[in-house]
Amino acid sequence: MSHVPPSRRSSWPSRFAVGFIETYRLRVGPQVAAECRFEPSCSAYGLEAYRKYGFLRATARTLGRLRRCRPGYRGPAFDPP
Repeated sequence: MSHVPPSRRSSWPSRFAVGFIETYRLRVGPQVAAECRFEPSCSAYGLEAYRKYGFLRATARTLGRLRRCRPGYRGPAFDPP
């Protein structure tokens, strides 16, 4: 049984998002020759955000991170969720 109290368990949308990201990391990530400019990587950032925050807040943070992941971005490379 889970050791997380019921009030701290993830919602089904957050669990779905975590599953989606984990599937991406297993199936697509190794095939894409990408060099992430951030630490942690965008997928690791998303996983941590969905596990730490609710679905809406984690989605907003993850989309913001992905928006910054573009050529020409001059912000910091270390960007924890």
